Amino acid sequence: MRQTWTYAFIICCLVVHAERTFPVSPAVYGDGDKASDRDEGASIDLEDVTPSFDSPMANVTVKEGATAVLPCSVKFLGRRQVVWTDQWSTLLTFEDRRIIDDERLSVERPFSKDWNLHIRNVQHKDQGLYNCQINTSPVKIKTVHLKVQVPAKIIENLSSSDTTVREGETVTLVCNVTGIPLPRVTWYRHVSDKKGQERERIGVSGEVLIIHNISRYCGDVYECVAFNDVPPAINRMIKVDVQFSPEIELPNKRIGQMLGKETILECIVTANPQSVSRWLKDGEEVKTDGSNYHVEVYNEHQEAYTIVLSFRIMAISEQDFGQYTCEASSPMGKDAETMVLFEYKKPQTTTTSTTTTTAAPILSTIDVPRRGFPSQGQQDPSQAQIRIFTQGPPRHTLAPPPGAQQGSPDDDVIDGGVRGRSRGTAAGPVVETIVMSLLLVFGRCLVGGS
Repeated sequence: MRQTWTYAFIICCLVVHAERTFPVSPAVYGDGDKASDRDEGASIDLEDVTPSFDSPMANVTVKEGATAVLPCSVKFLGRRQVVWTDQWSTLLTFEDRRIIDDERLSVERPFSKDWNLHIRNVQHKDQGLYNCQINTSPVKIKTVHLKVQVPAKIIENLSSSDTTVREGETVTLVCNVTGIPLPRVTWYRHVSDKKGQERERIGVSGEVLIIHNISRYCGDVYECVAFNDVPPAINRMIKVDVQFSPEIELPNKRIGQMLGKETILECIVTANPQSVSRWLKDGEEVKTDGSNYHVEVYNEHQEAYTIVLSFRIMAISEQDFGQYTCEASSPMGKDAETMVLFEYKKPQTTTTSTTTTTAAPILSTIDVPRRGFPSQGQQDPSQAQIRIFTQGPPRHTLAPPPGAQQGSPDDDVIDGGVRGRSRGTAAGPVVETIVMSLLLVFGRCLVGGS
């Protein structure tokens, strides 16, 4: 009610002020003398010039939170007044004075013809049409269309947070955003490896990301980025933790070692969350005494879900041989693998004696009759002798004991004044028999031919 009375009072003031400011010109009522006087060169009064705007309308786009400047420049205003109204015809300012109680509004006049309306910390609700008016008859109006852009914003209570799922389930990640214009949502995945983290883009765009049949290899940090070309872009990080039952891998199923030696039994455990892992021997958990038995856990593979459980025996005794089991259990499940540690005995070497047979060469002579005349310096033609060496009776020798210096197989030996090789091969008598047979045939051929 108070505001209504205020508007009524202001309108009454404007009417009274208009009557005082704009007196009726005599020319309107047909006063030809005064009209002709003006036509004869009298000075032109600005009151007789119609006010005008620099442009009939304007568009202003501003980011939310900034200051919006709505321009209004008037030429030949004279004693007329300028007011600003909104799209609901609410009076905002009268000349350079603010009428409503919104302290964000003010009229700024950098030049005498300017009547710019400033809206500080502009909000999206301020968007709309504003009118700069001059109290002429009819009223002149300049319309300014104000557009307020809102940067992208993620609605926290309607978006996904860090989540934990079982392997094989379907995961739905939501990034609920708002903004004007409507933001675009892009998804990224932060992959962890030995070099650190790498950001890779996922080909799906939109506020919802669905991962079907998720595996342990999909457990990473996911990022949604919302942007609508109004800086800045906004993002949200969502960590997805994939849980699965333990899995055990044994590098060796059987290990052999000698008594008194050191050995290490290892098993690789992959689980999320990390499980309770232990070594058992013959069904009972091994006991570590700090001197001969040690159990160690380390991450050799540099993977988030994998550890190596080792069991070290400094000096193996008879009671250490047997069956060992690596066991891992967690709320997600249980797994176990078994291996065998057995005694390795070094093979023993034995010494054996060998006997070799060597035949001594003898000289054999075959008389072959020959016909024909002897040449100069030849013996009796009736007899021709062919001498060949044949293998003599076998000669037995005992191989030297181990460690004794032995000669090379190719070493020369002297036997009965004849130089030969002590090879003693079994093929010797066969070869000699064939040679003698060939010589006899050759001899007969000679005799027959002569």
